[in-house]
Amino acid sequence: MPTGDINIQKLKELIQNPKIGEILLHYKKITIDQLCEGLEQQKQQNLPLGQILIQMNVITENELIELLSIQSNIDKIVNESYNELEKLKNETSNP
Repeated sequence: MPTGDINIQKLKELIQNPKIGEILLHYKKITIDQLCEGLEQQKQQNLPLGQILIQMNVITENELIELLSIQSNIDKIVNESYNELEKLKNETSNP
């Protein structure tokens, strides 16, 4: 496979550190409307989105902690996968 086909660094950047709002939507903890309202309030209050959603009574503190843990694990998994892809890339380019 030519090295130009996949830019591993760009792929990593695309999927690393998903935003908490994306995770909340994915796990159906909030709706799009709630996310939009939370983001608007975030602009006005300059607070983290999770804190705003808790104030809005949309999510609980425990839900936020659980989802922040998922967010952290995603980063770990992506880094491990990235390292494996780099290793494979180096093995195939240096036979």
